[in-house]
Amino acid sequence: MGDLNLRQIEVFRATMKFGTVTAAAAALASSQPTITRELRRLEDTVGFLLFERRRQRLHPTARALKLYHEVQASFIGLDRINVCVHGLRGSYDEILYIATLPAFAQNLLPEALQRLMTRHPHVSVRIDTSDPRDQSPISGFNFDIGLIEGSYGSESADVLTVGSFDQVCVIPAGHALAEKKVLVPEDFHDVDFISLGDNDPFRMQIDRMFDEAGVTRKMSISTQSANAVCEMVACGLGVAIINPLTALSYRDRPIVLRRLSRSIHFLVSALRPANRPVVNSGESLVQYLTAVCGERARLLESILER
Repeated sequence: MGDLNLRQIEVFRATMKFGTVTAAAAALASSQPTITRELRRLEDTVGFLLFERRRQRLHPTARALKLYHEVQASFIGLDRINVCVHGLRGSYDEILYIATLPAFAQNLLPEALQRLMTRHPHVSVRIDTSDPRDQSPISGFNFDIGLIEGSYGSESADVLTVGSFDQVCVIPAGHALAEKKVLVPEDFHDVDFISLGDNDPFRMQIDRMFDEAGVTRKMSISTQSANAVCEMVACGLGVAIINPLTALSYRDRPIVLRRLSRSIHFLVSALRPANRPVVNSGESLVQYLTAVCGERARLLESILER
């Protein structure tokens, strides 16, 4: 009696799995006499009977069934490792981790992912809709691609600009301001204005612009969500100034997009953490994001010129 070796475990598992010595031999690319011999040695090693032989067939004992349960539990891990190896060998089952602001998850990322997964159908994507900059660069970012507004100054990540726009005015259809092609700050005097949240960086820029122009708006509603802003504008609750990607996704609703006379720049940037290896699908995604942003910029320009 002694400890089992890997070959004995493989023979035992194949015999239990396929039910006959002949089938086990075929699965292990061996012969029936060899497998029969291995099984006898296996029983000598464990010190108890594993199979009862009745009418030229093997019937596992209760101990064999219990042993098989333990063997299977161990082999599940090995099988998963082998599946992973085959997937990596064939560039399958690559997992792309993305951290993105919620607005981009709704209004930019889906189209870029559709193009990516058409070309790379075996890629799995995991999306975290939180600001990538909130993660600690000290412990290491846990995403492959991060999408943010504006730029980002850090040695912990490469920053790639994928889109460049200006903020736009969003106005209910039929509103008096919709008659103008370009709006100046003074046009918003005493007008119901739907604003972004107090801590939003673009809210701060917009407020500064109106303060410098000496314009007082009716600050009736504020919300952290650009999508919520558009919904409220579509309901006629006021006008707003927001990012063009969100505004474009509402172009079929009863709203009008107008250019603002003062440029409030809006960048879309992709972060590529320095602490993580380059993922091929991530590089492709950045290219598709850039392409989609370019198409959106041209669409926006055509709408604003109407």
